[in-house]
Amino acid sequence: MRRFAFKHFRSRLLFYFVGLFALTLASIFVFVDRVFQQNTESAIRNELIVTERVFSKLLQDRSAQLTQWGIALAGDFAFKGVMATHDHDTLLSALLNLSKRVGADAAMLVSVDYELLADIARPDDKGRGPFFAADMIRQAEEYGTASTLVLMGQLPYQLIAVPILAPDPIAWLCIGFKIDQGVLNQLKQLTQLEISILSLGKTGTILHASTLLDGNKATLNNDWQQVIDKESFFGSYRDSLYLSRLVVLHKQGDFTMVALIQRSWHDALANFYHLRWLMMGIALSGMAIVLLVSSWLAKTVSRPMQILVKGVRAIGLGDYRYKVQLTASDEIGELGRAFNDMSGQLAEKEKIRNLLGKVVSPAVVNELMNSEVKLGGELREITALFSDLAGFTSIAEAMQPEPLVALLNDYLTQMSNQINANDGVIDKFIGDAVVAFWGAPVIEGRHAVLALKSALAMQHALAQLRTHWSSLGLPLLTMRIGVNTGPAVVGNMGSIDRMDYTMMGDTVNLAARLEGANKYYGTDILLSEYTYAQVKEVFLCRELDKVRVQGKRLPVRVFELLGEHSQVESASKVLCEMFAEALAEFRQCRWGKAESLFVSILGDYDDAVSRLYLHRLQYYRTAPPEASWDGVYDLGK
Repeated sequence: MRRFAFKHFRSRLLFYFVGLFALTLASIFVFVDRVFQQNTESAIRNELIVTERVFSKLLQDRSAQLTQWGIALAGDFAFKGVMATHDHDTLLSALLNLSKRVGADAAMLVSVDYELLADIARPDDKGRGPFFAADMIRQAEEYGTASTLVLMGQLPYQLIAVPILAPDPIAWLCIGFKIDQGVLNQLKQLTQLEISILSLGKTGTILHASTLLDGNKATLNNDWQQVIDKESFFGSYRDSLYLSRLVVLHKQGDFTMVALIQRSWHDALANFYHLRWLMMGIALSGMAIVLLVSSWLAKTVSRPMQILVKGVRAIGLGDYRYKVQLTASDEIGELGRAFNDMSGQLAEKEKIRNLLGKVVSPAVVNELMNSEVKLGGELREITALFSDLAGFTSIAEAMQPEPLVALLNDYLTQMSNQINANDGVIDKFIGDAVVAFWGAPVIEGRHAVLALKSALAMQHALAQLRTHWSSLGLPLLTMRIGVNTGPAVVGNMGSIDRMDYTMMGDTVNLAARLEGANKYYGTDILLSEYTYAQVKEVFLCRELDKVRVQGKRLPVRVFELLGEHSQVESASKVLCEMFAEALAEFRQCRWGKAESLFVSILGDYDDAVSRLYLHRLQYYRTAPPEASWDGVYDLGK
């Protein structure tokens, strides 16, 4: 996941301030919402339990009252006299009078054999049949009276049974009241909760009365058998959520009568919703204030940062004298003063670097500036280069000092540019001679390749200078270059008060000897076999000779640099092949064949090296070398 990116520090600071405040508010909202909902749910559960107790108490009180009325009616002497007639119409009339006296909704006479004798709800039914609530009569036989909830005509009734004594029970008087909408409305006024009466059976759920539900079927999205034993549960009705409690009123076999007590979740949270909107209004006002304060604070904090950024950019562009204007007395002001001190130190350091850069190479400057300066050296594999102008001494004697210095400075500047462009280190200038090396102080694996690239670039720059000097009437100069690769000691050498980063060793001496050998062979750039081994894949080189230079016992193969493989002409490649064949014949002492090949080369090329070998052939014809001759030529100074 990608992180947020801000272009300005002020935006980031503003985001953090406002984001932190928003996160705090959100945490408070979540906490308050959760606590309020938990407390509301707990309060509703308590209300459901209280309502259940009130409803149960109401049913108990009604049952007790019905029982008292029933006992009074059953003990009426006149009613007992009517019982003796056994006349259905007379019994029915007496039941109607009794029910009106107590305001009962149902009244029935049941024989001791549990047969229904008369029922005001079915006045035309004169037959004897089994009483539907025989279990209640059996309970009354055991306890004297009994009470139960029953369904009659799809309506719930609270029914009581009392005996008619003479003195033993001769029949049972059953009276009851409907549990209808009026009873539930009365209970709702007391508890402010919704109440429904339902019966559960094999045929499904039947709604009998309700302050909330409507229709003949209960349409709540609940499986009542799963929630009947739960303390409370959430149910929905008409897309509204209710916290509900199911109370079993009566259970017999597969039949269960229940009371569903409910409280609207939305209504219960109405006060919280009002509080939430109030809190949101306060939060938005707070966010606006925090946004304004944060904007001012971010601007106050970021302005010094912008000034410092501008200063850093100026320093990055090389303006080390740039100063920032921060006058505060706090940490920001201290930072500004520290920045100005730093810029002054950088300006001084850059001044020293520029001065050193005019004396030594940039790579050496970096080494001196970034490490401890001390005398000593280390052994490195390097490539050394020596260059010198041919005949410069005689030319210098014929020129005035001023134009001579100007010419020499122009020449050395161009040569230095080519060496620096190829990451070389200029060791020193010795008059018109240039001494340089590659591979130190910075380790470079391609030091031999870079040295030869620099050698070719130096010759090319000299050719351009010759054109310029010709137009000025100045003498035309030629340059000889010697290159060698091998181990050498490099480091700071001299005295503790004055030192020079330079190189020492046989590798350096051989490079100097090869530079001088160009005069003997009539070439411009010579390199040793050690350099050739590292560059032969990049450059076309012609092996010229195997020589023993002054001061060295072992011979070394010498090569002439002709150019890069990708840039040399095909004629140079043919020359290399012809010369290699002639050189091989010469080293095998087949003088005639060698002479013929060298003459053939001179017929096509103005090759000074081939003329040199023809002179050697003339000498060896008169003074042949010894039989042990190994083809090595002793090269003097």
